[in-house]
Parts: sequence; structure tokens; C-alpha cells
Amino acid sequence: MQARLEEVKLEGLYAGLRAIDAREAIVIQRRGQAEKALKSKTPVSGDELQEFDRYGVAMKEELKRMDKTRIECRKRIEAQLAVLTVKRREVKLLEKLKDQRFEKWEKEMLKDIDQQAEEAYLAKWKGPNG
Repeated sequence: MQARLEEVKLEGLYAGLRAIDAREAIVIQRRGQAEKALKSKTPVSGDELQEFDRYGVAMKEELKRMDKTRIECRKRIEAQLAVLTVKRREVKLLEKLKDQRFEKWEKEMLKDIDQQAEEAYLAKWKGPNG
């Protein structure tokens, strides 16, 4: 159950990374659209060029923030992968111990059955007078 909880955390981190990538794609697309719109317009005023430049600077800053967030998210993913690896090892160990315990119980049970069968056979063989 703990391993599954760690898997869910990892899935959430991957979803966060995908969201960052999707947001980045939108920002890049909008920047391209704005550039295309500016290039198709003639004549272009100085104010429009300044506005486009400010927009470009803002987009670069946004992309830098996204890159920083992406790096942090990847670090958290790496750390979570390490935690998940440990939990999966623990699960395998517990399953192995469980299997060993079951095998031991089964051997003891079969030994008891054999012993009871032997005692019943000896009791029958000796007869009621012993």
C-alpha cells in the first residue's frame, strides 16, 4: 500500500511536468502568433514595436520561470523515483518473507500430518490391548 502511495505521488509529479510542458507550448505558440501578426502588418508603429518587445521580454521571463520549475520538478521526480525504488524493494522483501513463512508453515503442517498418520497407524497396528 505504501508503494502504491509513492506511485501515486510520482504520477502527480509527472502530471505537473506535463502541465509545465503544455504551458510552455502555449507560450511559444502565442509568441509565434504575435510575431506573425506583427510581420503581416504594415506599416508598424514604434509603439507597436515597443509593445511587441515588452511582450517578448515577458515571454522570455515566463519561459525562464518554466525552465526553473521544470528543473525543480525533475529533481522531485528523481527523489520520488528513489523513494519508490526503496518501497518496491521492501514489497519484494516482504513478499519473499511471506512466501518463506508460508513454506515453513506448510512443511510443519505436513510433518504434523505425517506424525499423526504414523501414530494412528502404530495405534491401529498394536491393537486395542497395546
